[in-house]
This record gives sequence, structure tokens and C-alpha cells, in this order.
Amino acid sequence: MALKTIDLTAQLRRIEFLVPGLFPLGYVSFLAAREGVGKTLLSAALAWQMTRPDGRGEFLGQPVKRGHVIYLNTDAADGEARSVRFWLEQHKAAYPDGDMDGVTVLESTGAGLTPEELEQLLTLAREKEAVCIIIDSFMATFPGLDSNKLDQAMRPMLALRAFAAQTGAVVIVIDHLPKKAANEREGDRGVMGSTGKTAQARSVHLLTRVPPKEVEGREVLRWEVRKNSFAKSGYALGIEVDRIEDEDGRVSAVHLEVCDLPAEEDTRDTRGDRAKAAVLSLLIDKPGQPLTHAELLATAIKGGNVKERSAKQAVKEALGTLGAQVEIMQLPKRGAPRVYTYRPEFALEDMPPIAQDVPAPVASRPLEEVLTW
Repeated sequence: MALKTIDLTAQLRRIEFLVPGLFPLGYVSFLAAREGVGKTLLSAALAWQMTRPDGRGEFLGQPVKRGHVIYLNTDAADGEARSVRFWLEQHKAAYPDGDMDGVTVLESTGAGLTPEELEQLLTLAREKEAVCIIIDSFMATFPGLDSNKLDQAMRPMLALRAFAAQTGAVVIVIDHLPKKAANEREGDRGVMGSTGKTAQARSVHLLTRVPPKEVEGREVLRWEVRKNSFAKSGYALGIEVDRIEDEDGRVSAVHLEVCDLPAEEDTRDTRGDRAKAAVLSLLIDKPGQPLTHAELLATAIKGGNVKERSAKQAVKEALGTLGAQVEIMQLPKRGAPRVYTYRPEFALEDMPPIAQDVPAPVASRPLEEVLTW
């Protein structure tokens, strides 16, 4: 293991965003949804807006940094990337001032992405000076892994984290949401698989569909900012999809507009949910750091604007979600107060030697050293 001393007197590098408040440059972000909701539609929209002239690109009501996009399509690979190209064409019809040469679409010729192919992707990103790399999707790109097992999920995540750090680009990973259980709302359990995946990301976004009956039959999607290490999180916004059809009834163009969520949707996004999300974010963003129950409680109260009773329930649910990944200790003080430490390694059994070497600063290590899946 190599340790590096950080010069705290040096000027702190400013965090830049691809889209203000959404996707920080140089880091991994997640966008997750159930199948057929609109992951490719939205990610292709972002890619196309990045090809428009400076000052014209926008995404979800925010300006977009112009730059080259690499779109790795493994989720619906057919040799032609028809699904990605279809949506790029629809966005082009709506905004014809973009440039198809600003997007490179790739498909893996095998089952998923090999470590060698990821190195090829890194080389291409450097040659193109790519600003954004979209990987659609995690499941199809790394099909041989059990993403529910932390040690297996961490391998590609460490490689992607190094990839983002070495290129300075945003790496957006498209992923899936688990099927909801009874009495759950879509997205309540977050991104499918181990929390180790999203722990390595600096922003996590969930996309769900608003029932048409709640929005007068319109097509409205709910974009939730579940986690954001460098900006505001714990809020949701609505996106209305306006599909323009030609004389034959085929979609010829598509517009996306930010809209208000229905009152029922706002109610379902309870303060308790936001309180729980705030506690989860605090624990996951501070691995190895002991946090008192009072700190968790204060975070829940502030994050959800709830009273103490509701905050206690939110803390309980957050700890239950992380389960064995939280170490609980009692301090030798009056009342034996408890402290909670998020330790994702607690979920590992028989950790392979390669994974034990990861504490070294990822950005300073050769990418091939973390290509181990």
C-alpha cells in the first residue's frame, strides 16, 4: 500500500460540472431506471446537446459544456447501435445545429467489456479529448460479475474511477433499478446491486415514470438526484417528453422540457424518504469515519425537515439498508453512546488479494493495475 501526504496549503482545485449541479467532471456518476423508462432517451439527449455550438446546449434547464462524447452501447448491442442512433436522430431533428461528428458510438464485439477493451477506450478518450463517456449499461458491460457481491462490484468501479480521474471526463454509468416490492415506490432501494457501486460514484440519479393518470395523460419522467457529493441532493424534478410524429405516425423528433411534478408525486416523495437518503449519503460519503447517533439524527432532521421521532425512524431504516456494512460500537462514556462507521469491506468474504491493494490513490495508479474483473 502506498500513502500520499496531501499539501493542505495548496490551492484546492475547483470542482467543475458537465451540467451544473448534476455531473462533476473527473468522476463517475450513475443514472438508473427500470427497463423502458427512458435511460437511453435521456443519455442520448445529453450527448446531442454537448455537440451543439457553445452557449446553445442545455439539459434539464441547465447549460451543458460542449465537448466530445463517447457512447459505449452494450445494453442493446446489435452491430449497428440502432437504439442509440434512433434517439440521436430524434434529438437532431429537434435541434439541427448539433454535429454527429461530436459523438463516437461504440459496441463491444464480445460479451461485455474486457480489461483490454477498457484500455482501448481510455486511449480513444485521450485522443478525442472526450468530456463525457456514457457506459450503457453496467450489467451488460460487466456481465460476468455478481454486482450484489461487493468485492466483484468494486473491481470495475475502481477501474472506472481511475478512468474518470485520468481523463478528467465525466463517466456516466447507466444502470438498472431493482423490481419494487409490495408497498414500495419505484427506486426506494436505489441502484441494483451492492452499495459499493454507488459509493464509488460522486453523483447518483434515478429515473422513474410518473403514472399518466396523474399528469393528464402526458409522458412525464421523475428525475431524482439521490446523491451528489459536490452539490445539492435529495430533490426531484419532472421532465415532460414531447414526441413529434410525422404523417405516418412515426416519431420524427423529441423535445424534453422541465416541468412540475404532480401534487400526488410530491406527497409520495416524503420527508421521511429525504431524511433517510441524507443519512445514507452521510455514511457512504465518509467510509471509515465514526459518526455518533446524534450526528445521524441531526442529518436526518435537516435533510428531511422532520421532527426527532421521524428522524429516528429514518436513521433506523438507513442503518437497516446498509446492514452488515455498518460497524456499531459503544463508547465508554455515560449512557454508553453508540457510534456508527460505514465499512463496505465488512460485506466481503475471502477478499481476493488484488482488491486488498486498492487503498492507494486511484488517480495516481496505472489503469491496468485495477483492471481485474
